[in-house]
Amino acid sequence: MKLTDYVIRFLADHGVTHVFGLTGGAVVHLFDSANRSGRVQTVFHHHEQAAAFAAQACARANRRLAACFVTTGPGVTNAITGLAAAWLDSVPCIYISGQTRLAHTTRGKKIRQLGTQQLDVIPLVQSLTKYAVMVEDARSIRQELEKAVHLATTGRPGPVWLDLPLDLQWTDIDPDTLPGFTPDAEPAASSPTSQQIAACAELLAHARRPLVLAGYGAVRAMAQRAFTDFVERLELPFVTTWGAVDLLPTHHPLNLGRPGIAGQRGANLAVQNCDLLLVIGSHLNIPVTGTMFQSFARSAKIVMVDIDPEELAERTIPVHLPIAADARVFIEQFLAATPAAPAPQSDEWRDACAGYKRHLVPPPPAAAGDPISPYDYVRTLSELSAENDVVVVDGGGTNVYVSFQTFALKAGQRMILSTGLCSMGSGLPEAIGACYGSGLRRTLCLSGDGSMQLNIQELQTIVHHQLPIKIFISANGGYLSIRQTQKEFLAGNYVGSRDEGGMSLPDYTRVATAYGLPVFEIKEQADLREILQSALAQPGPAVCVVHTSPVQELIPRQGFDRRADGTFAPRPLEDMAPFLDRGEFAELNVASQPLPAHVR
Repeated sequence: MKLTDYVIRFLADHGVTHVFGLTGGAVVHLFDSANRSGRVQTVFHHHEQAAAFAAQACARANRRLAACFVTTGPGVTNAITGLAAAWLDSVPCIYISGQTRLAHTTRGKKIRQLGTQQLDVIPLVQSLTKYAVMVEDARSIRQELEKAVHLATTGRPGPVWLDLPLDLQWTDIDPDTLPGFTPDAEPAASSPTSQQIAACAELLAHARRPLVLAGYGAVRAMAQRAFTDFVERLELPFVTTWGAVDLLPTHHPLNLGRPGIAGQRGANLAVQNCDLLLVIGSHLNIPVTGTMFQSFARSAKIVMVDIDPEELAERTIPVHLPIAADARVFIEQFLAATPAAPAPQSDEWRDACAGYKRHLVPPPPAAAGDPISPYDYVRTLSELSAENDVVVVDGGGTNVYVSFQTFALKAGQRMILSTGLCSMGSGLPEAIGACYGSGLRRTLCLSGDGSMQLNIQELQTIVHHQLPIKIFISANGGYLSIRQTQKEFLAGNYVGSRDEGGMSLPDYTRVATAYGLPVFEIKEQADLREILQSALAQPGPAVCVVHTSPVQELIPRQGFDRRADGTFAPRPLEDMAPFLDRGEFAELNVASQPLPAHVR
């Protein structure tokens, strides 16, 4: 059997349904084998970065292993951004690069390059993978594939990389004689101890203001059913990170929203006023906690469940009870060991949580005649969306913040974003991967006008396959979140963020028309609902350009105070700008908690 035929058979046997990539001289054999197999579909992109993003979005959508093939040299370097997204968000992907002939590589030599476009790949990708190796012996292919896939999909998942020299690709092998890989025993850290379960149950039993914070680890562990049972049986209010927004519908009665420095005010109030914070599947990164680490959930004891012991060892937030365990395993074992009686939370806490839910709503609608508010646009799109839709959010600043503050997810909807990297230009290729990974469900891609330029070539991929992807572009004249930073901290020097600062953008209606896509355009608030509805009803792909306010502030956002020396001091998470009336603010804060001196 030809070695590349074996590779494709192996990947198909391990659940890979699609291979994303861009052809090149060093991967023609891999793509030829994929095409001839009849078992995987090849999806060809127009940039390797897009292929790498699409692969990890496919894995997010179908919660299985995904694959990406790229050629050597620039194919590898182009793919590294998408690889980084998979690494930071623990997405199981296998990236395979074609390489020049083994004898033409520089491995073991003190020279920069030998073969055509040759690059020493493994040192470049090692820090962004769980395993990376150049295959140097055709007989080791089964062993390397088995090891790579095992590592990608067990423990804390993540991407792996195989570099495959060209002369090995066409080698004839006998699959029945290839040595395999025998993994070590599964680490005990994937399950909590009975003592940890008991300690957590004891803390919950005495909590008067308990709160659960769920992260992407709960989604990755496929813990949705267990999590639902957990919070409903124990009547526990919860908040979610961006990566876990689709665990339960937004309007679930126990859902208090999405905390963080650009999160929702009510969610932050809940976190800052609870007396027990049970963190499941989140490593509590700075976008969630802010930089005032000692002030995060300062009235609470924190239980943190994370599958990666290193995350627990290197935490910035003081944690009372760290538990190294898989999120779903922890929840299931906790439920099995704990009576069904709800936690004895106080009536005051229930009332407070009801108040926090009222502070999850985005700003009120813009007045007639005003520019379209991005909040109104996303709110209306959310209302018009269907329960089976997949929502992909591009990583551009304002687009991300407004989408996650405003979009109300229905039961059955998925929401996908590379939260760790949060790269501009990720949305379009991730929409392609998510669409394929979800079985060609209708996919809504939310992007800013600045982000669209970064992978705009993928409009052709969407057109070629006639994918049911609706692309919504918020056109606000460039990089609105950067302009807000420049306004607030740099005296309005808008360099690099709008026309006058040296950065301009095309007319996307003309661009989309050139690609042969149906185009919709919204310039007036009064037309918002009708035209969004028409765009959603369009068969196949479509582009809808929404002209939103170029000066809309993010509401709410992290608050700052200017010090006497001109520097800025952040306020605690619960005190977001624009600041609430101090009387109302005091009423919402039911915990007895001292505030930093500069905000009292």
